[in-house]
Amino acid sequence: MAKRDKSTDRRTTRRSILATAGVGSLAAIAGCIGGETSGGSNQNLETLSDITENTSVSPTPSGSGTAPALERALDHATDGYDRVSTSYGEQGNAINENQLNVGVGTLMNFSITPSWLQQTASTVDNLRVLDVTDETEQAWNDDDRLLIRPAETGQIDNVDAPDEVPAPTFAYNFVSRADLEYDTVYTFLETMYEQQQELAEYHGLLGTYEDDEFWVKNMYDGVPFHDAAADFYEEIGVWSDEFERAGGSTSGGATGDTDVRMRTSTSTTTAYAANQGMASAVNEGTDDLFVEAQTSQGTEANLGALDQEDAEMVYIQNWSAQQVQEDAGNYSELGFDMAQIVHFYDLPWFFIADGGN
Repeated sequence: MAKRDKSTDRRTTRRSILATAGVGSLAAIAGCIGGETSGGSNQNLETLSDITENTSVSPTPSGSGTAPALERALDHATDGYDRVSTSYGEQGNAINENQLNVGVGTLMNFSITPSWLQQTASTVDNLRVLDVTDETEQAWNDDDRLLIRPAETGQIDNVDAPDEVPAPTFAYNFVSRADLEYDTVYTFLETMYEQQQELAEYHGLLGTYEDDEFWVKNMYDGVPFHDAAADFYEEIGVWSDEFERAGGSTSGGATGDTDVRMRTSTSTTTAYAANQGMASAVNEGTDDLFVEAQTSQGTEANLGALDQEDAEMVYIQNWSAQQVQEDAGNYSELGFDMAQIVHFYDLPWFFIADGGN
């Protein structure tokens, strides 16, 4: 990234600075809204930093697992905003009815546009882009609590978006107890790997497993790998010296009657559907395990299931993994050591709104 001119105003974007050089801008989806809003003022937004205390923003619904990180990201970009809570599927109507200025969008694994974002793009006539200043992007990258990755938003239909934006990203990985039986984990990963070219036939989201590097993409800092996972990744050539081993696993498991209960989220989510595909692929490939995809009400429920040994593997995201490492809140009472198994998918987030002006 080119060094920023200190005399440049904080709302000056790289696109405006480098347009004459043909350099692509960095942006996050959002836009400008005309007319009266719930905040009671006319909005004409050009960057995230143009958001004010009168701008109504829903950085995912209140109480969602993504909300704390996106609220933190916004704090780096603006001095304040009107925090509202709008569900994903209701964002389009809320924007059109001037109840919402800025919402959110995402791309599963940086490539798949979720149906609710497609619906919003078809509901709002002029979704457009709200740029991210260099100052904000630098603040994001300097924040150890945030994972920032570039997302190609130009691929989204019916949205006026730049080719690429810096996006607060959530990495969803499967974790287990560190003492989960060695053979259970190794057989699970080995069978998945043998099925990697067929996984996409069970669910489109699983096609990324054809890339060996994806299996260990965006793994969590400070969370060690299960012993069997470490051995497996060494064997397929993707292990890094920066990774750590958990230790503590025991021999056994994968005896032919071994159940692997995997928990993700509610039954209507893409994550659960993809997990069902993963379970089907593994069950098709081995008689040593029976994998069952199970629903869950969220991260706390998932980690509680590990604590009570009601599940063998659960998915969480990087923000929650850091809270576990810090013994934050209810996570201080967990009675097990956590280990990483495999990467599942990524969600980069950006901000959407009406760009009617």
